[in-house]
Amino acid sequence: MPLRLLTLLLALCLAPGAARPAAGAPKAPAALRTLVFWTMQLAPFHNDYVNGLITRFEADHPGVRVRWVDVPWAEMERKVLASIAAGTAPDVVNLNPQFSSRLAELGALVDPRPHLSADEVNSFLPPAWAANQLGGVPFALPWYLSTTVLLYRRDLLRQAGVPPPRSHAELRTVARAIREHTGGYAWFPAMDGAAPLEAMVSMNGPLLTPDGCRPAFDNAAGAAVFDFYRELYQRQWIPPSVLTEGHRSAVSQFLSGQVAMVSTGMQFIGQVKKSNPRLYAQIGVAPQIDGPMSRPNIAAMNVAVPSASTQPMLAFRFAVFVTNAENQTELARRVPLLPSSRASYDDALFTAPSGDALLDEARALSVKQVMNGMVQVPPLRRYHKLRISFVRQMQAAMVGRVTPAQAVQEISRIWVPLLGCGQ
Repeated sequence: MPLRLLTLLLALCLAPGAARPAAGAPKAPAALRTLVFWTMQLAPFHNDYVNGLITRFEADHPGVRVRWVDVPWAEMERKVLASIAAGTAPDVVNLNPQFSSRLAELGALVDPRPHLSADEVNSFLPPAWAANQLGGVPFALPWYLSTTVLLYRRDLLRQAGVPPPRSHAELRTVARAIREHTGGYAWFPAMDGAAPLEAMVSMNGPLLTPDGCRPAFDNAAGAAVFDFYRELYQRQWIPPSVLTEGHRSAVSQFLSGQVAMVSTGMQFIGQVKKSNPRLYAQIGVAPQIDGPMSRPNIAAMNVAVPSASTQPMLAFRFAVFVTNAENQTELARRVPLLPSSRASYDDALFTAPSGDALLDEARALSVKQVMNGMVQVPPLRRYHKLRISFVRQMQAAMVGRVTPAQAVQEISRIWVPLLGCGQ
């Protein structure tokens, strides 16, 4: 094309009003924006619920589409880490606070506060909001909660002539009586998860000193907690398999009658009713075994926005929608879990009889514990290494390889550099 003709065409294209669509011509459709939402093992039983959330959100946000991906529990951490490394992280993801805190340490999650109003922040129960912070900086929105209650076999406790224990001191007495009168075990203290650390908090107080630089249990009181577990094990008042197995085994042995009590969430009651109605008739429920130093424990799940999201404001609009009072209450109707939203507890669901007396009692206890509770083991930097060293030393004390005092001293030696003060 001759140069002068090309110049003329460019001038016409750039002239005012050039290339404008004719009046009344249909506008080109706006490009759809897509949010990717990962949940943890909600499909297929809760497809209707999640799809309903998505449909309502899309209706309120024209031009937005939410693509839902459900990930098995055991694969979530690996898949999230891989997606972050590959630059393909979801916009909103359902996690737990301890794993989220690892991502927050890496700068991989967005602080929600710039994207939420003060009313939205205050809509959550304070302990649930606090459960999703690292060093005072939030990294996620709380979603659903759980708290453990004590389920017990009425027949076995009646045979031993003891009531369900309310404290660890009473647990010692009950454990001895169950062993002597039934030949079975009272309790299975699971060593997986945060349970051992929670026991230390319940019996001795916060894990760390106020400055966060040292374990607060490196003293005689902390050693006494290890001695409590050592005595239970050495006297054979708890199953020997506690050293190698976790909560799943605790539940299994409760169902089989080997263990008289189990600490678990109220959602387990429905499983027992369906799988073993005869056992269900023998089950009673009691509050969490209390310690003198702590409020009842709460476990929290959350929804977080990875830093890799290219649309964090929209992602947080969806996260706020998922966790609002209406949608959390609806989830609690489907599953015996507890909301993190304050307003959800105004619903009759949490006070009206359901026709299942045991579930109603467990729900009432659980709500009371959530309202008065705390997350006993908050997110900690290098939590995984802290937990492993704690459990290994507790187990070493239980089998007699070290004394309880030596165990807490060794934990202190390992924890101080991990906590990283002054480094």
